[in-house]
Amino acid sequence: MNARRQTMVDFQTVGMIGIGQLGLPVAGNLIQAGFKVAGFRRSNMHEFTELGGRALGSPGQVARESDVVLLCLPSESASRQVLEGPEGLLAALEPGKVVIETGTYSKAFKLQQAQQLAQRGARVLEAEVSGSPPMVKARKAALYVGGEADLLEQCRPVLEAISPAVFHLGDYGSAVSMKLIANYLLAIHTLAAAEAMNMGARAGFDPRTVAEVIQKGAGGSAMFGVRAPMMADRAFSPAPGPFTTLEKYLELGRAMADELGCATPMFSAAEPYYQRALGGELRNEDIAALIKLIEADSRPGQGGQG
Repeated sequence: MNARRQTMVDFQTVGMIGIGQLGLPVAGNLIQAGFKVAGFRRSNMHEFTELGGRALGSPGQVARESDVVLLCLPSESASRQVLEGPEGLLAALEPGKVVIETGTYSKAFKLQQAQQLAQRGARVLEAEVSGSPPMVKARKAALYVGGEADLLEQCRPVLEAISPAVFHLGDYGSAVSMKLIANYLLAIHTLAAAEAMNMGARAGFDPRTVAEVIQKGAGGSAMFGVRAPMMADRAFSPAPGPFTTLEKYLELGRAMADELGCATPMFSAAEPYYQRALGGELRNEDIAALIKLIEADSRPGQGGQG
């Protein structure tokens, strides 16, 4: 217990680089847990400062003024810019600084990034966030962690402030593999939810009744619980999880399955629906809008919401 309290003292200030759709609820949870949070984002930081965060001017400044740095960036290119760009993270890191990567990229990129950080003397963890932004805000997401077990224990108070569900999966790089499996299944589950909701409506049930009743029984799932009410209410925008956000997970999940030689009957059936959405007007809507494609593919004159 004393060691745990000492770790909390060591990590009084958490730095965050990337405070967007996912980073903002992460920052909010840390602030609510009593951490001082200093952060950098290339665009508007008003919501972050309203939560009680302190806005800084560059990744380098975040590194210098924080005890531990969390990266929560949307792409490999954004990560490179933060690490290597002007006033970047790498140039400002001091030996022994802890960096926790929460972004999802290819495993090869993450290992290269970890090597760059280690060459500066930093210690690194990956903490993949499995859950939508509302789930993160409610502390119902899961954190998949890869890296040294002793460093995880040192960082546990920070991680558990984000979510109580923290899973150590092995070496650095193992967490992103589990995250891709989770999002691979998310894609399948959301399409399955759309099928069920469409069938319920065409059978004459109120969609809200279908969403409530199915979730309470054997057919319920985390994704059904989140997306079925959105389908019932036609609440596709603003999107907590747009098709554009899932696009990279589809690509990385497909590449991982192919590399491992996995049979993919369900994913292979689901993937074309996501590609149709990404290629059309639905791309910025929440993935719950898959139900529109299911409805369009169903035979006319058999009920439904239209």
